[in-house]
Amino acid sequence: MTETISQQQIDEQQIKNQMLQVFKNIALINLNTETASNRVIGNYTKEDIKKYLNGISNAENQKKLRNISRQLYYTSSQYRRLINYYATLFNLDYVVEGYGISPENIDIDEYKKTYFKSVDYIEKMNIKHEFAKARLITYRDGIFFGFARITKSGFYIQELNPDYCRLSFIDPSTGLLGYSFDFSSINNTTNKIETYPEEFQKVYKKILSSKSEPNIQKIQSPFAICLKSNPDTYVIPPFVSLFEGLLDIADFKSLNKNNEEIGNYKLLFQKIPIKTDKDASANSFLIDKDFAQVFHDNIEANLPPQVGLMTSPMDIEAINFDRDTVDKNKVGQATSQYWNEAGVSELLFGSNSNSSTGLKSSIIADESDAYILIKDIERWINEHLKQTQSKKNKFRVRILKTTEHNANSYREARLKEAQFGMPVKNEIMATTGSQPSAIYLNAFLENEVLQLTDKLIPLKSTHTGDANNDEGGAPEKDETELSDKGTQTRDLDSNDSE
Repeated sequence: MTETISQQQIDEQQIKNQMLQVFKNIALINLNTETASNRVIGNYTKEDIKKYLNGISNAENQKKLRNISRQLYYTSSQYRRLINYYATLFNLDYVVEGYGISPENIDIDEYKKTYFKSVDYIEKMNIKHEFAKARLITYRDGIFFGFARITKSGFYIQELNPDYCRLSFIDPSTGLLGYSFDFSSINNTTNKIETYPEEFQKVYKKILSSKSEPNIQKIQSPFAICLKSNPDTYVIPPFVSLFEGLLDIADFKSLNKNNEEIGNYKLLFQKIPIKTDKDASANSFLIDKDFAQVFHDNIEANLPPQVGLMTSPMDIEAINFDRDTVDKNKVGQATSQYWNEAGVSELLFGSNSNSSTGLKSSIIADESDAYILIKDIERWINEHLKQTQSKKNKFRVRILKTTEHNANSYREARLKEAQFGMPVKNEIMATTGSQPSAIYLNAFLENEVLQLTDKLIPLKSTHTGDANNDEGGAPEKDETELSDKGTQTRDLDSNDSE
């Protein structure tokens, strides 16, 4: 037997469907937040980072890790400060010293002339500036490929894109790293051959004129420079292990922000009236769907972003968003963990901690790590000087182990050595940031030209007083400056003299 559906039931069902459709279309509240698993650096996710690290021997993965490092350098203050810290840790104070000849065989005038010629060339190299830039790139990318461009009046090191270069050999006579350049990267738009040194242009013309010449060519020149942050063979940033930790910090910051927003959120509830008398039936609304929609839209359009609106025929319990349900210290904990994993004291970067225990030891450890790269720079400079300067009277650069943290103690130690006749005057002057030529010329200017040693007469004091004056000791203190015991001592002395 088929049940007959009345017209009234059909009408009621249509009304029900219409009202349900209204509530489906009414926007209520959206508190969706970005999850940690979706966190990205540019176009790279955490899963991408893990994949690249697992396939670290792949050149393409190394390239992507370098790209991530560059993006982090510009988007993460913690990562940028870590890179800058290591890249600028050493002052690159240096002295120019002779070697390879006995003093008995030196022609003083010729030796002096060669010294100043070497100093002039070395100062033109602008070591502090050029190698500060090279160090930063080395710590950011894991490697620096460059070529020295030298003119009569200038010197700068042109950076080469690591994507076009390959770490390909070690010079057996010097131990310096060497690289090859992929000339197939040259094009007429983004990578023009005219922007490269003359040596590169000659090789490129040779490749174009001969089909047998390979596109990848070794760059063997005293002007080619290759620096690496780690001794391993992989060309990757030295701090790749910190990438995930940096994303964790960003996740916790986002979580804190979301919880702050939820804590400030308010939700308004408007109830649609419904029949409640004895004749009431299911879904018997007192207002129709269009009327409910008009009121909802009108109220919603005038609400601030922190207030949501809900329209429903049912009673709804109060909704509270507790802003204290999340530990807000997670950002600080993640940041502290980041510095711990980096092996650098957090106190150097604005930590709220008042403890400085172990800070000095931590800096010494950082200096030891960073000095490896400094010695590589020193080696390249001196090998470059061997091939470009005098073969008879030889001079080399020695970079001092001075940083912003130890410069004063280094200077004090050298001053004590100078008291015993050690030849460290150049080192003392170098720790003040002076160039070798400035040391000599300033001394000449002050002593010979301006004769300041005769004209600047120090005030008389207990240290500079007249030797015939037998009144020794410090000036007598006023009675108001004496302690009770001091007053008693002065009175006793006065009685004894009577």
